[in-house]
Amino acid sequence: MVVVVLISILAVIAAPALRVARDDRMAFDYARQIQQIAQRARVRAGARGAAHLVLAGASGSGPSGSRGRVTMWEALDSTTAASGGPNPVSSCKGVGQWAPAAGYSGGAITPSNVSHYVAGLELDTTGVNVDADITATFFLSTDTTLPIPTTGVPALAICYAPSGSAFGAGGSDVATAITNMQQQSLFTGVADIAINRHGAANVAIGLTRNVLIPGSAPARILSK
Repeated sequence: MVVVVLISILAVIAAPALRVARDDRMAFDYARQIQQIAQRARVRAGARGAAHLVLAGASGSGPSGSRGRVTMWEALDSTTAASGGPNPVSSCKGVGQWAPAAGYSGGAITPSNVSHYVAGLELDTTGVNVDADITATFFLSTDTTLPIPTTGVPALAICYAPSGSAFGAGGSDVATAITNMQQQSLFTGVADIAINRHGAANVAIGLTRNVLIPGSAPARILSK
């Protein structure tokens, strides 16, 4: 009985620390998935000969910094399946080609011949991410100047062309970010998607997992 009581006491003492470790691991896993989405988009663009778009924006009605959604899309030429399509499109700046991405609000994917959903990560789902109040905040530097600005933007759009070129911009929502991206020259800056967990009074706690997405280099994770 003494042994059982001691084990119970130790379990009670250890439980908070185990929960913190679980929550921190979850935040890191989200950051790793986002890093893999960005890297996969760059690689797929070259392998398939199609422009790939990475979008980061709010889930539902929440702003950047509350919940987040990151998705990846492939550009297509609108040719129907009956005519042997759709086929890859190499340009990031086709008129209307990202309309399905701009209008996506979560859930089921509506098939389209102009852009194809490839992968994504949704933070606004029931589970540990809500219990730990894990959020994504988006930052953007449009040149090589560091540090990255500390004021977040509501949405990001980064497009990789098969040639290795990248185009990127922020915006008030994903649709605006796409429009701004298509008006930009080559993206030489750095995007930062910061993943945080929060405690009481919505204060960020623990390590921040920063997914750094340069325009000219592979994405990486920086914890600080």
